[in-house]
Amino acid sequence: MITFFNITGSMYYVDEDGENIGYEDVFTKIDISRKHYSAGGLGADYVDQFIH
Repeated sequence: MITFFNITGSMYYVDEDGENIGYEDVFTKIDISRKHYSAGGLGADYVDQFIH
């Protein structure tokens, strides 16, 4: 499977009161991908080939 993320903004998560409880952007997605590839044995730098 190949997943293509085309992120042009961020996901900003809020609770019921509108208070910030987290966010995701292109940089957090890259970090998540690095952890995923590292855990799978490919190494954290494997994701670099997909970033242009």
